[in-house]
Amino acid sequence: MANFYGRSRAYVSFQVRLTPELKERLLRRSYETGQSQVAIVNAALEYYLDNVAGIKPGTKQEPPGNPEG
Repeated sequence: MANFYGRSRAYVSFQVRLTPELKERLLRRSYETGQSQVAIVNAALEYYLDNVAGIKPGTKQEPPGNPEG
């Protein structure tokens, strides 16, 4: 599968458990938009990590601990 720039990307299998209600919402959204369930989950996870979790793309997160100095 190719990304926006036409280069192929590596993918990793990742399994999660969803409630039946969330799975139904995902299935409905996929049907309504024509996007795959994988694309919707990827976008949701990217949004969460970029905006809600405070993790910015391309930044290395330091583990919590004592600051040096």
